[in-house]
Amino acid sequence: MSGIKVLIVDDEQATCDQLARWLNHEGFKTQQAGTAKDALAQMRKSNFTVVLLDMILPDRNGLEVLAELHRDYPDVCIIILTAFGEEDSPARARAAGAFDFFPKPIHFESLCHRIDTAVELYRDKCAHEYQSAEAKRLFQCENLIAKSEAMRQVLDTIQKITRTEATVLIHGESGTGKDLIAQAIHYNSPRGNKRLIKADCAGLSESLAESELFGHEKGAFTGAVARKIGKFELAHGTTLLLDEIGDLSLPMQKKFLRFLQDRAFERVGGAEKIEVDVRVLAATHRNLQHAVAAGDFRLDLFQRLHGVLVEVPPLRKRKGDIPLLVQHFIKRFNRGNAKSIQGIAKPALELLERYHFPGNVRELENIISNAVIMEDEELIQPETIRSRLLPLEAHARVELSQLSYKAAKEQFEKEYFSQLLARFNNNVTKTAEFAGMDRSYVTYKLKALGLRGSEED
Repeated sequence: MSGIKVLIVDDEQATCDQLARWLNHEGFKTQQAGTAKDALAQMRKSNFTVVLLDMILPDRNGLEVLAELHRDYPDVCIIILTAFGEEDSPARARAAGAFDFFPKPIHFESLCHRIDTAVELYRDKCAHEYQSAEAKRLFQCENLIAKSEAMRQVLDTIQKITRTEATVLIHGESGTGKDLIAQAIHYNSPRGNKRLIKADCAGLSESLAESELFGHEKGAFTGAVARKIGKFELAHGTTLLLDEIGDLSLPMQKKFLRFLQDRAFERVGGAEKIEVDVRVLAATHRNLQHAVAAGDFRLDLFQRLHGVLVEVPPLRKRKGDIPLLVQHFIKRFNRGNAKSIQGIAKPALELLERYHFPGNVRELENIISNAVIMEDEELIQPETIRSRLLPLEAHARVELSQLSYKAAKEQFEKEYFSQLLARFNNNVTKTAEFAGMDRSYVTYKLKALGLRGSEED
């Protein structure tokens, strides 16, 4: 913690001296103030990361000083110290901008942990200042890649809801870009000057999810050696994205619903009600209506979330965006790999446009990343793309069981001949020879399937 500056504000000189000795020993740099006037004067002269503020000062009420500090120095973490316990004091202190509330007599180990948490948040905030500004620029709606009508509708929805405080449910298959949509909503909102806080609900047990989201007190359970600040508390004043909310257990769904209603919660093992100002975005790849019918998701929570729904289409339903996405990824991976790929050959692009993309935009991103690394030509060639597609095409056939025999046969034939055409650069003769079919029959079949091969053999 070397170099971190802490201002100790307390009219009891013995308390100031003792805290200074402890904190200096831990590597902090400390200054002291015995009055509100002195504290505000020192704040104007020096940059402090943490302020330890006594609730009772000889010249002003501590809550008044807290409010003024929070207004003028919003990046400083303020921890209230007090020997007088009013039941609503912690809530009032947090409402006025306090990071935490610490009772006297002071237990130094616990106080150090809270200061460490404050410093961690401060460093995290500093590390994200540039990223947040850059994200705000990058995630402007006009910068999102969307030529297709399906995605234009998504962007229209985003523009309507960004200025609101509405809770939003973002639904889409894995890899469709739900995280990007959440960032666009956040960084175009009034909260966009702060970073988006994220919590992944997938794979968390009920106890881990509760601690991750709501935090816990020291000793709340075995292994809880210190207080943990949860995601909801960290997201005070900004936006929280709950990713894969469909994976939350039913008891956690109930607690989350209660939070949406009350905007308050208790840490695990704690009795203090903590009120926070958080906008919630939720994302899932699951069909929550089916989950409700199966008894895996609460109807009341679904109805609460479903009020504002953003449906992100799969890539196979927005293929008009593929050329733009390809160029975007080529530019990005050129920079990251010191390459100078100029673009993609037309046959290679057509190969991508015929592909089913079970992994959606994330899969396309991975394909182009690999192609940029492996390609030796100025343009990405079909051979470079094909090696990435063929092993994955089997995923698309899973859906055949949902079709009639006639529809399944047609889909299989279309996929089969699409792959052969891509393999042989649209050469119909070579495609027919490999398939063991008469060329005229293959020409007829391609026409029936809406596919086109080259007549120049």
